Amino acid sequence: METAKNLQNQPHTEAGTAKPCRICKWQTPDPTDPQRGQCTANRHAMGGVWKRWLRDVVNTTCSRHEEGKLSFRDHV
Repeated sequence: METAKNLQNQPHTEAGTAKPCRICKWQTPDPTDPQRGQCTANRHAMGGVWKRWLRDVVNTTCSRHEEGKLSFRDHV
């Protein structure tokens, strides 16, 4: 059960999701391909950003999904 909970924190494919990465504040779009991007929601123990490559921002989601704009203070 713990493994399933941890898996939901990571970006995963969910076709037709109501919370796609495309509208999440933690997603950084790829400048050359709008279907791809990077997720910056996860941090390691020291607080550094752990980026995840997203191949399909429309059908990918995670439990940390938040709509809105990322402010400067969220990065530091």
